[in-house]
Amino acid sequence: MSEHTELPVAQDWFAIEAADENGVRRVRETHVHEYGGGSMWLVEGAERALLVETGIGVAPLRAFVETITDKPVIAFASMGYYDHAGGLHQFDERWIHANDAHRVEQPDRINTAAQWYLDGAFAALPHADFDPASHVMPASQPTRLLHDGDVIDLGDRQFRVCHLPGVTSGASALFEDGTGVLFTGETLVWDGDFVYDGEPVERTNDADREAFRTSMERLLALPATAVYPGHFGRGDLAAMRHAIQGYLTGVNASKGENTYAT
Repeated sequence: MSEHTELPVAQDWFAIEAADENGVRRVRETHVHEYGGGSMWLVEGAERALLVETGIGVAPLRAFVETITDKPVIAFASMGYYDHAGGLHQFDERWIHANDAHRVEQPDRINTAAQWYLDGAFAALPHADFDPASHVMPASQPTRLLHDGDVIDLGDRQFRVCHLPGVTSGASALFEDGTGVLFTGETLVWDGDFVYDGEPVERTNDADREAFRTSMERLLALPATAVYPGHFGRGDLAAMRHAIQGYLTGVNASKGENTYAT
């Protein structure tokens, strides 16, 4: 008998927080541990809504989002890992950087990092026959391949794509020049001053520590006023900058191997 058969089946999978002063709302998969899942962020513009990250994709995310907004939704994944692009297949507009598109088109448990984090990430199951130990996120074809400098236009709000390779070759953030709102995706995940810099190189063929360092320098230079990472809720801007500076000066490296999830 699988250990997962003893977990309860959840009745309500998603929750959404009230909009903050920047009009950003956090969507959570409430039965997924933070280390194995992450944060999704919903922003409504005058003409379109933007969903930043799409979670694991094991429950009807699109149906839930459509109870919140009646605007057409652009679903953006900051990278192709299972907890960022897992629900991408549910949406009509599926946007991701071109360098991570292969993970969405031909996902497996290795190239999406599910092999190391998905099993054991759940406090409840989305349905009775779900098995985290064998789940592979559904494949889909991105409808737009993004590149550095591309703009996601919601009508009255515009988010610029910042290509930040390192964790993967296609990892990206979104920055709103008019407000300073920054969605960092997987590129910035930290606990105090400890920066997660991606999977060990033996697990992936496109991790690049030198590129990651350059991406950290670019993040630090952005005139951000609010930061929304791919994990652990809204971040503290001062803590973000402290974490990046610590990484760049070698403080992070003295803490040993990072074990944070995707």
